[in-house]
Amino acid sequence: MAEEISQAPDLQDLESIGNVIPLTYTTRSGEILTTLKRLRPQPSFILSQAPDHPMAGIVVVGYSVSGRRNVRNIYDNPACMVRYIVEDEPERVALAEQDIKELGIENLQIVPYSKLPVALMAKEINFVIVSAPNEKRKEIVTNALTANKHVMCDKPLASSIEDAAELFALSRKMKKTLITILPGRPGKAFSPVIMALIASASNISLQRKPDADAPEPPSTPIDPNSTEVEEMLLNMAYHDAFSINFCMCMRPTQAKTTIVTSKPGTVQVELLYANECQATITCTLGQIDQENQNFTLTGDRLTEMRRVDHMNSFKEQQMSDESKGIQFTQVYDGATRDALEQMYAASAGRVELASRVRPGLMEQNVIDCLHIATAAISSIRNGGVTVPVKYW
Repeated sequence: MAEEISQAPDLQDLESIGNVIPLTYTTRSGEILTTLKRLRPQPSFILSQAPDHPMAGIVVVGYSVSGRRNVRNIYDNPACMVRYIVEDEPERVALAEQDIKELGIENLQIVPYSKLPVALMAKEINFVIVSAPNEKRKEIVTNALTANKHVMCDKPLASSIEDAAELFALSRKMKKTLITILPGRPGKAFSPVIMALIASASNISLQRKPDADAPEPPSTPIDPNSTEVEEMLLNMAYHDAFSINFCMCMRPTQAKTTIVTSKPGTVQVELLYANECQATITCTLGQIDQENQNFTLTGDRLTEMRRVDHMNSFKEQQMSDESKGIQFTQVYDGATRDALEQMYAASAGRVELASRVRPGLMEQNVIDCLHIATAAISSIRNGGVTVPVKYW
C-alpha cells in the first residue's frame, strides 16, 4: 500500500526521501501531474522472535512437487521446522533424503503412511501440510484435525461439496484452522492494478505457463470420463476460475467444456459471468503443478485502464491500440511461502497478522469452486453442452 506525501519535493531529491515512488497521471482537463507516494512497509509474519509461541513442528504428508516446495519454504522460515515427511514411493523417499542432506536439516524422520498416526500424536507437532494424492486427502485431513492439529492442504482440498463441508465442520468442532491455498487467499495476493484490469475486461483468456521442465502432454485423445480429466478440471476451478472470481468479486453462471482437437491433451473451459464477461480457460493434462498463468484481456472498458498512474506500476503489461488488449503473466512465486507464514500466525493466535486466513469465507470459496468444477465436468461428459453453475 502507499500513502501520499502531502508536500512532494522535487523529483531530483527522490534518493533523499527514501521508500517512495513517483506516480504520474492525467487529469480530466488534460494536465499531467506527478506526485510522490511513500510505500508502507510490508508486515513480517515470521514470529520466531515471539517469546509466547515456540517453534512450530510440522508434518509434511506427501513428497510431490508441492510437498518438496513446502519443505523448502519451511526451511526458509526460522519459526518452523519439519519434523516428519510421510511418503511411501521409493523414488520420492530418495529425493527427500537427498534434499534433507543438501539443506542440512536435522531431527527429521521420513516415515511411511502407515506411521502417520505416530507422527500426528507427537507433542512437538503443531500443524500438518497435506500434499498427498487427491484420493488420500480427506482421510489424512480428518485424522490430522482429530489429532488436534492445524491443517494446510494442497488444492483440491476436497473433490465433492459434501466432503468439503464435512472437513470444515470438523475443523470448527476441533477449533483448529483448516486452509487450502487459493489465489489471493491465503497465499500471494493480486496487486490492485491486476485486480482492476481483470474486473474491467469483457473477455479473459487464461492458460498455464509451463516451466522449462514441464512434462509434455499425452499424445492420446482426451477421455472425458477419465480420472485425469476430472482432476485437471478440479484444479482449474480451484486455481484458474477462482483467480478470476477473486479479482472480479463475482462467480460464473454457466460453464462449457470442449476438447481442443488441434492440441493433444487439451480442453477449453468457457465461463460466463453475470457482467457478461466471457472467460476462456485452456487446460492441458500434466500441467496441474504449473501455477503461473498467462492472461490476455480485451474489452472497451480497458481503455480507462490506460491511465499513466495505473500503468506506471504495471511493468509487465503489453498493450495493443488495435485490439485494446492487455497481456501479462501472473506469477505465484512465494505464494506457498506466504501461506505458510499466514498459517503459522493463525496457529500462534496472531489474528491481526493472519489477515488472509478466514476459514468461513474460505469454506464458501472452496464450495463455489466445486460447483464450477461439477458444471465443467458435466459439460465435457455430455458432449460440450453449456451447463448452468448451480450454487444453491
